Amino acid sequence: MLIGDKAKEFAGQLMSAVKSAKSICLTTHINPDGDGLCTCLAMKRILQFLGYRSDFVVDDFELDRYNNLQILDNVILDNDSLHYDLVIIVDLHDYQRLGSRVHLTNDAEKVFILDHHEVENDLIKCVNCWIDSKAVCTGWMLYAMFTDVISAMPEADKEYVGMCLYTTLLNDTNNFTNANTDEHAYELAAAVCRLGVKTYQVYRKFMISRTPMEMRLLGQVLSTIELLENGRILFMDSSQDMLNQNGLEKDAISNLTRWVQDLKGVDTVVYFREEEIGRYRLSLRSKTVNVHAIALKYGGGGHLQASGCSCEGMLPEIKKTILEDIIASDKMVH
Repeated sequence: MLIGDKAKEFAGQLMSAVKSAKSICLTTHINPDGDGLCTCLAMKRILQFLGYRSDFVVDDFELDRYNNLQILDNVILDNDSLHYDLVIIVDLHDYQRLGSRVHLTNDAEKVFILDHHEVENDLIKCVNCWIDSKAVCTGWMLYAMFTDVISAMPEADKEYVGMCLYTTLLNDTNNFTNANTDEHAYELAAAVCRLGVKTYQVYRKFMISRTPMEMRLLGQVLSTIELLENGRILFMDSSQDMLNQNGLEKDAISNLTRWVQDLKGVDTVVYFREEEIGRYRLSLRSKTVNVHAIALKYGGGGHLQASGCSCEGMLPEIKKTILEDIIASDKMVH
């Protein structure tokens, strides 16, 4: 089936469920990023244009970097009292990264999934899903579903949706530098320009708009760099103390791997982020190693060259274990 046909078919099935639902929830993975979060924002505005109210439920309000998209006006925090007939899950399909919002899917009459990650074994129970690991981002998938609807929206809504979609591209292609950047990425970029988006403004606000304290934090994180295996593997880490010293929330440490993943001679990067004492969130990036397989070992997942997971223990021991995993995977690849 051609991608356009699949998008239209899924959109039709989703809208049939929307029309019969008394309540609708949009949600994405824990620690939401620019793809899942902004795809949900765009879908919420599209559904609103079509006459349907929906709630966008998140697990965290520390989303300051998305203030240009009126983020706090468009999200609500998860709580046990929430219940929806229809739950639409974006940018994930496994229970591990759904976190506490499992209750939303357990209670829902229907669950739909829109995702582009490698398929896991822990698939969320749903009535319908569109998972395409070759898709550049879920924002592109949403645009393929609702191209005609978006073109019919008022100018202000078009621009808002376009800003959201361009942010999904910036997030998942690292400003068009990652290996997943394909013709669809540039087609979507051209489309959002036609929607009235000033792409350079979105880039500045999402990619480079940082406070002095955030830049000082970046310097502290970069100072932890360790080069291993003749410089091919790079480890770096951050602690809760670093955040506290700079008066920052955890959103400040998102996407820091982009500063190092293309350094000369480095093909694998792991960033260890302390979330609490004895617990670390790992971001893995590699040009040669299947980091998705490594992340799966620890209940994580993502893409072949970009994945994440969480590990518990002391940082030196976690680093030793991950290094062994990388070396073993590297040998398998070669």
